[in-house]
Amino acid sequence: MNADRAQQVHQTAELLFDDNAVEQAIAELAHKVEADGEEDFPLVLCVMNGGLYLTGQLLRHWNFPLTLDYVHATRYRLATLGKDVLWKAYPQNEIKDRNVIIVDDIYDQGYTLEEVKSYCLKHGARKCSSVFLIGKTHERKKADVVPDYVGLECGDCYVYGVGMDLNGHFRNLSSIYALPEKVV
Repeated sequence: MNADRAQQVHQTAELLFDDNAVEQAIAELAHKVEADGEEDFPLVLCVMNGGLYLTGQLLRHWNFPLTLDYVHATRYRLATLGKDVLWKAYPQNEIKDRNVIIVDDIYDQGYTLEEVKSYCLKHGARKCSSVFLIGKTHERKKADVVPDYVGLECGDCYVYGVGMDLNGHFRNLSSIYALPEKVV
């Protein structure tokens, strides 16, 4: 999808969460993580590219020592439907005996979370928790992996903004939009 087509599609999208709702959800997520004692010098793993926005915003709220790293594990590859998880980059920091906090944009079916969490535990993470801005409500979830923290919930629709993309576009938006079914 080129930029002109993305702009046309964006004009038909529904605003799900405005920037105030997003900022409030992020602040609440940051507080919950800190209140639950997750700040024990964690290794924060940003799942690229979607988790970049949320990670940056969470870091604004956290005033405890942490190590920041990233993984690039993706299912979507600029498409609207995901396939198997593809690893493009692994963490560079030591995981063994660390409290790992995985940060990603959206919890859909749980395949990416399962893959990243499994990797961390296999490499000796003492604890592995996950933070998502959006959780989708539908019946296609993987039963054996669930997120620890979710800021906002939406139905089974294609969403973008705040790190989530529309075929590579609009990750930079501070609000979250949903596409009409006919566009997906």
